[in-house]
Amino acid sequence: MKGFVLGIIFLFSIFNGIFAAGLKAYFSYATFYSPANGPYIETYLSVNGESIHYTKTKEGSYQGSLEITLLFKKGDEIKNFKKYNLLSPAVADTSLPKKNFLDLQRISLANGTYEFEIIIKDNNSSEKPFKSVQLLEIDFSANTMQISEIEFFESMQKSVEKSMISKNGYDIVPFVSNYYPASIDKIGFYAEIYNSSKVLGENQKYLVNYYIESFETSHPFANYKAFSRQTANEVNVVLNYFNITELPTGNYNLVVEARNRDNDLLISKKMFFQRNNPQYQPILTAENIEKTFVENFSNRDTLWENICSLEPISTGMEISFARNQLKNGDLKTMKQFFLNFWLTRNETNPEEEWKKYRTNVEKVNKIYGTSIRKGYETDRGRAFLKYGEPNTISKQYNEPSAYPYEIWHYYKIKNFSNKRFIFYNTDLVSNDFELLHSDMVGEINDPNWKMKLHKRNHQLRDPYENDPVDHFGGRSDDFFKNPR
Repeated sequence: MKGFVLGIIFLFSIFNGIFAAGLKAYFSYATFYSPANGPYIETYLSVNGESIHYTKTKEGSYQGSLEITLLFKKGDEIKNFKKYNLLSPAVADTSLPKKNFLDLQRISLANGTYEFEIIIKDNNSSEKPFKSVQLLEIDFSANTMQISEIEFFESMQKSVEKSMISKNGYDIVPFVSNYYPASIDKIGFYAEIYNSSKVLGENQKYLVNYYIESFETSHPFANYKAFSRQTANEVNVVLNYFNITELPTGNYNLVVEARNRDNDLLISKKMFFQRNNPQYQPILTAENIEKTFVENFSNRDTLWENICSLEPISTGMEISFARNQLKNGDLKTMKQFFLNFWLTRNETNPEEEWKKYRTNVEKVNKIYGTSIRKGYETDRGRAFLKYGEPNTISKQYNEPSAYPYEIWHYYKIKNFSNKRFIFYNTDLVSNDFELLHSDMVGEINDPNWKMKLHKRNHQLRDPYENDPVDHFGGRSDDFFKNPR
């Protein structure tokens, strides 16, 4: 389940900001497979009723109307599309509170890679439509065991009468976001497992585990694990929830995996989410540092520098603890934190893990450091330390009209494939390239990135314009879509 916020905040799985029109809405999607009809995509749109414009109806009430366009393209060819009007609930008076409303669509799509474009226009407003384009990959097989994308839900119940929100005997109201504030105490999730009967045999038993793990470390949280026993079928449903009242603030994955009788991993799927829970803060320091590699650390300034260099791979909770508790803390507590940090990454040999990381810190300090910033403090240095060395880097420092830029491409980042980062240098002097746009979860995702990149010689006339006029020699879009 992937998505973004339309309006003041734009989201690609995690929440990054741009300014847009007055419309405020959450949009997300998930891909599934039907044994009878093949792959399809479900789209979910949750609209803030207060953010749209209303007009009077023939019946005398007031109602909002949005024009939704969903396009699925390969190059210049449209492979499928859907265009429709979405009406809000009617209100008797525009001074009354307006309800939020939800839309769900299902669209068949063959396996392949698409440019997925969504355009949303308020029919009762003169504001320009919101437009966003993302890459969509669909790859389902009729013969191998697979898991659909994981859908977060707000509520579910057994279906009494089939409706648009019905799936496999359940009515599922999607949770159209992957941000969970402290006010929400449960995370519900739905997924489908395909072709287990073809792989394991009819009526064979297998185990489905589901758990929450740290996004940064991939370590499962002990209190957030559960399982169900399944009988192999054409489609098996995974439907459950976790109570997250005591889940600390941070970035997480919800993991669903299938294992056979011998506990061999058959297939797994992860879905990212964020939790904001400031009232719950676990202890982040190890108790015993005797006879460990941190015991003889004696220079406080050096240790603090080492702790600061951990930020690119730290959880939000660890960053907050270091900044607020350790900056002026005592040496012992700093040692305890540093040891605990590496124990959670490598319980058997934390020192070895630190030494490997320190080598990379020294490397990025040398390559990406500036006169005023350490390499690990820069965007390129942070990305290198967090995700590793990219598979390809396209460097374009003298392209007409564009600021100097680099496009980094990764074949694989954890459970994500084919991810890109574009960094640019607006001061034209230093070695500090700022992250402009990425399609990686948790990073800045800016649909206006091409306009901002070419702003060096192209003044923006429209703040919502996201596709610049053609520039002689301009190749940024080509390099981003086809990295080499």
